[in-house]
Amino acid sequence: MPIKNLHEHIVSLAEKEPKKMALMACDTEGAIAEEITYGELAEKIEAAAVYLRSLGLQRGDRVALAFKNSPALLILSWAAWASGVVTVPMDTKRDTGEQYQYKLNLNKVAVLIAQGGVLKDVEGKYLKGIQVVDFIGFPEKGSTSIEWEAGLAHPALVLFTSGTTGHPKGAKLSLQNLIINADGIRQWLKISGDDTFLVNLPLHHINSTTFCLSTLLAGGTIAVPPNYSNSHFWQQMARTKATITSIVQSILFDQLGREKEYAAVKAEVKLQRIQIGSAPVIAQTVQEFMRKFGIPLYQGYGHTETALRVTGVPMGLPQELYAQLIEDNSIGTAMPWADVQIFDDEGKALGEGDEGELVVKGPAIMEGYVGGEPAFKNGYFQTGDVGLFRMIDGKRLFYLKGRKKEIIIKGGVNISPIAVENALKNISADAAQVHAVAVRDERYGEEIGAVVSWKKDVDEACAKRRLKCALLFGTPYLSAYETPKYLSALPVEELPMTSTGKVQRSVLKDKLSYEQFESIYGLIKTPRYRFTALHRYSRWVSASYELYNQCWVPLTAEKGGYEKNIPKQLIILAARPDDSLAGQIAVIRTNLSADALLHTTYAQLLSPDVLDPQGKALVCISICSADYKAKPIPDIPVVPDEKTVREYLPQDPVFKFHQKPKGGGGGAELVGIIPEGRPEDKSSLGYNMLLKYPAPSQNAAIADDAPVSTQLIEAVLVIAKDLGINDVYAYSRPGGLAHYLAKLQST
Repeated sequence: MPIKNLHEHIVSLAEKEPKKMALMACDTEGAIAEEITYGELAEKIEAAAVYLRSLGLQRGDRVALAFKNSPALLILSWAAWASGVVTVPMDTKRDTGEQYQYKLNLNKVAVLIAQGGVLKDVEGKYLKGIQVVDFIGFPEKGSTSIEWEAGLAHPALVLFTSGTTGHPKGAKLSLQNLIINADGIRQWLKISGDDTFLVNLPLHHINSTTFCLSTLLAGGTIAVPPNYSNSHFWQQMARTKATITSIVQSILFDQLGREKEYAAVKAEVKLQRIQIGSAPVIAQTVQEFMRKFGIPLYQGYGHTETALRVTGVPMGLPQELYAQLIEDNSIGTAMPWADVQIFDDEGKALGEGDEGELVVKGPAIMEGYVGGEPAFKNGYFQTGDVGLFRMIDGKRLFYLKGRKKEIIIKGGVNISPIAVENALKNISADAAQVHAVAVRDERYGEEIGAVVSWKKDVDEACAKRRLKCALLFGTPYLSAYETPKYLSALPVEELPMTSTGKVQRSVLKDKLSYEQFESIYGLIKTPRYRFTALHRYSRWVSASYELYNQCWVPLTAEKGGYEKNIPKQLIILAARPDDSLAGQIAVIRTNLSADALLHTTYAQLLSPDVLDPQGKALVCISICSADYKAKPIPDIPVVPDEKTVREYLPQDPVFKFHQKPKGGGGGAELVGIIPEGRPEDKSSLGYNMLLKYPAPSQNAAIADDAPVSTQLIEAVLVIAKDLGINDVYAYSRPGGLAHYLAKLQST
């Protein structure tokens, strides 16, 4: 074993180099917010252990930790493990109230320690019988004596990983499991005391958990940002002086478009190597990244159940062999502790080049699942992954071919297909059956694809659009991360089934090609335009941002803020056949009444108090046409009263636009005027107007010969009809008011 026990190791590091930096917390932009030396870490570990004892926790007890990434979470975890307390980390971003309840009850957790604010969306009914403690910091050590664990064999951690059932499975890991894997990684990637490891993945994930231990074993430094930041990735690397990090495919994909951000801090970047894994990796993305940034990546493979890495592409290989392993997408050689084999269905070991299930045995493997689910065969952990090995230079190099299991691994997160299917059945009354499968995705490696068998006599186009919009606005049944991004349709009679009538998802996945799936963002297609929803990673983000600023000058937006607000609204783009944008419209969904909207400012429209994913009204809040050319706005020193504005409205071009019939129905009627709805809008002198369109008819449609601005409103009316929404508003502005008054003054 690399160390005798965890507490003794931390104390020895503190005695050897008390002033050396152990932990750093930084903000999103990489600025250092907190520094903890090894001397201070030893003191904090003792204080944290005292804190746990003060909550009544004894050796063998399980404590749940609901924390975002922070040094405090690492300190609490290490103190717990060193003193014999088992931790159960919660996924503060994706765990629903039901998942909290399930995990806590399954583990017989008595105490839940929560960082401030993380439980705001978890109703109290799910935490009944649990002592919930708001974490505010560690007390002074005092005189309490802690009995530290003398070895490593004791239980330390329960981490949940999704299976093929609706509930996640809790893997029981001992401290020995974790330390053995962490030391294997330390040796593999040559992590030393001179290294700084930057945490990019959640600390409730086995990847960051074990990599932090690897760094601790080496006496290195761990830098902890609050979360992964797409736009500040390189800035965090530069300001923390990180030399190593661990990422997944989605992060790799993100950074391919961040060459400017890298160039701005290149001189300060000390990053020497990157480990990638925890999700399917795309070889071409790895190659492109290395061409752009010159930093080597080393793919690793493993599971939560194996305390992380089982295999890894070795460092120090001849360049030609290294390049070939990347080209072939090899997952590398076995870790020193791991006995890795390829088994057939009968449990017989296969030879070179034969495909079978990848299985592993060794001291880093979990004891089992909390719920007792089967996981082993002939003493080997069954990964469910299909692979093979080839002999190169006398070593076994492993390669993955697919998975026997039906779980979907999206960006390193295991997603249960049954959980997704159950949610989709609650969302769509039009679906007879729904099956979730993995679809290859450039950003995440795998995305969720939903194969829907529609009920007979359902208008499939409307039903599909209805489901897409429900998913795009958001639903209480699924987190955004678990929301399918691809849809396909297959009649029930064409679903691949066993003799007992069970649908075979793995066969279904192979049956449907990528081309048979469509994105949930595509809403309506006409001869002139494709009406599609914008999302954060769309190829149209920059074009949409530029179009918005073109139409709303001088009320322009900062790009970061514009991108951040995309998920809060439904932005429908009208794309030409050449992919250029002809126009766009932004829509929100709300339960506010017309009267409440009249007392809502433009700045409040994207606030949680206004937005409601299940709201019974749609409000158009901005519309842009590529043909629009902004004119200089005259200076009007005196803002007119509301009576003057009402008298002017019939002449206003924006008001007249909304009055025209659309979508096979009538035009909008004025509900009311909103003084100071948007004070900074000089063209309307701060006024806004609320208009309401007639309830969409069942024949609502887009007129192909109409201007794009009209077609965008009609697209909203079609969607409202599909969703059964009768209240469609336009929160608009009398945009010609300033020009009208200036003309009056000049005459």
